Amino acid sequence: MFDLIKYEKNPCLEGNGRLYSYKEIHQKVELMRPFLCDRNLILCLSENSIPSLIGYITFMVLNQVFILVEGSQKPEVLGGIIADYDPEYIWTQELHLVWLPAGEVVYRLENYVLLKLAKISQGRTEINDRLQLLLTTSGSTGSSKFVRLSRANLEANATSIIEYLQICDKDVAVTTLPFSYSFGLSIINTHLLAGASIQVTDLTPLSKDFWELVQQKHISSLSGVPYTFDILKRIKFERFDLKSIRYLSQAGGKMTEQGLNYLKQVANEKGWPCYVMYGQTEAAPRMSYLPAEYLDTKPGSIGRPVPGGNFYLIDEFGETIQTSLKQGELVYTGANVAMGYATGKGDLNRGDDWHGRLHTGDVGYRDEEGFYYITGRLKRFVKIFGNRVSLDEVESLLHLTFRECEFICSGDDDFLRIGYTGGVGSDEVVAYISRHLSIHKSVIKCSAIKEIPRFNNGKINYGSFDK
Repeated sequence: MFDLIKYEKNPCLEGNGRLYSYKEIHQKVELMRPFLCDRNLILCLSENSIPSLIGYITFMVLNQVFILVEGSQKPEVLGGIIADYDPEYIWTQELHLVWLPAGEVVYRLENYVLLKLAKISQGRTEINDRLQLLLTTSGSTGSSKFVRLSRANLEANATSIIEYLQICDKDVAVTTLPFSYSFGLSIINTHLLAGASIQVTDLTPLSKDFWELVQQKHISSLSGVPYTFDILKRIKFERFDLKSIRYLSQAGGKMTEQGLNYLKQVANEKGWPCYVMYGQTEAAPRMSYLPAEYLDTKPGSIGRPVPGGNFYLIDEFGETIQTSLKQGELVYTGANVAMGYATGKGDLNRGDDWHGRLHTGDVGYRDEEGFYYITGRLKRFVKIFGNRVSLDEVESLLHLTFRECEFICSGDDDFLRIGYTGGVGSDEVVAYISRHLSIHKSVIKCSAIKEIPRFNNGKINYGSFDK
């Protein structure tokens, strides 16, 4: 997918005082090639570092199949993934070797190693020829459910994003998001596909050093989730002198009215195009964008489908809604729609279950000019700081941990509400969920309730709990 030879003279990755051209990255890929002659399943424990990203690029170029997860996940979570998928290799920081299964280190790159495992089961895993990447939708809960993405899915979406953002080989991106997260990964993919360069850092926008990096390295775009722009507002980002910025982009959840107003303020004061985008991991991940010129006149809209994609709405009977302003489930079609889900190694040889059609689970409508708006969700997911979290999985997690208690969860974007019955303290529950999901305690509200509200048939009445 990445043409390292075509752009060989261009800078590719830079960080911590090191700069690698596309040619030098190609040379690193070739060093690993002898160890990856076959098509293998690799668990990739990622972080925003150059060695981690070189591994990712290598696996793409050598057509390996890999599971991409955040390297900071707890050992028990990663152990579950290893047990469920039985990978041949793990690309990981060397410090993780103390708890990983037995194997042989066959290659080293700085603090990263390629660990060849002593196989847990006999025989090679059967893998579909089209499968390229397994990416989590709600990995913060420790689920082994992944989206199965093909190379064609990833390339179609990256090409589409390059077109509407006009990304070129002169652009410079910065890693403001983890690249194990679908939005962060799309930034990596688009810039590598276009021959652009990436400043690799784990600094955050709250750091003064981050903004010095943006200035010194002539960063051309900044991307983030709604929480990112809350931070920018807090630090009065609009006062910064950032002459190299060409555009801003936002995805990963619905912006608040205050957040959108701030985005519009920055766009007007700085003259920067600001793109609001909508997507899901299941679509690799972008499905729509709001052209910057409509930021003022179409507040709250997710815009129109990305090039090559299409939306339509269906009613409760599955019939296509023809009229504007009528709500229904949003359905997307396009070459970027994933092949389906996997919950274990037995799913890796599955073909394309979705055939280019994705039922998003989001409820919305289309206005008279063909712009789409999201009004709610059919399924019980919320986005906390841009990461999609399954409320049902959070409940299951709590039930497994506090077995003498009952729990009910609801929430909105950047807010998680937990009710419980039983002998546990709310502070203990909040501390546990904050630690396990890596989210701040301030977005979790937990309280004891008299009983879990239920319908007559015994099912939980979430609507009553939300009131």
